[in-house]
Amino acid sequence: MSLQFSIPIIPIGVFYDVAKTLKMFELLMQHGIRCIEVTLRTAQALDCIAALKNTFPDAMIGAGSVITHDDFKAAVDAGAMFIVSPCVSDALIELSHKYKNIYYIPGFTTPTELAHALLMHVDVLKFFPAQHCGGVHYLKAIVEPFTKFSFSIIPTGGIQPAHIAEYLSVPKVVACGLSYLVDSHLIEHGDYINLDKRINEILACLPR
Repeated sequence: MSLQFSIPIIPIGVFYDVAKTLKMFELLMQHGIRCIEVTLRTAQALDCIAALKNTFPDAMIGAGSVITHDDFKAAVDAGAMFIVSPCVSDALIELSHKYKNIYYIPGFTTPTELAHALLMHVDVLKFFPAQHCGGVHYLKAIVEPFTKFSFSIIPTGGIQPAHIAEYLSVPKVVACGLSYLVDSHLIEHGDYINLDKRINEILACLPR
């Protein structure tokens, strides 16, 4: 299994309603975005993951804000194909080795965290919180000493449309994660017109 993105964008959402989440993802799919991260921040998150996986079996459905063993296992049982944490967790890295078809993506902020994860054979990492801890220039600086390692980075946290092209220009960055596409306020109010506008805005910012 490998993480491959036809469109290098991962929408990251906080979802409260299964039906609205499905309708939102159908809109994303219409624009060619076939990946989403459902954060485990609501009581409905696991139900949303299960519904997305059942309705869109060929899509890449993931779980975010995963910190404990129980959350990891529950997300996998619900159908998540990738698991994302905001930090580097030795326990979850070790647990992930038991799952052959699940990608575990821990989050790093510092060179020390990056080195630790790489030495534990993690090959996909989340740079978090990207915009709040130095942005593109900081990411470039801390990645440079690790060029001999083979790994991929997904910056996440505070990223807006104007930042996307610059992040994607950084070596090893394979996609950007952002909540801008799936704003929970717009979804809860059924504002699919503005959601569609945001999707088109993001797509227009991608390098051609």
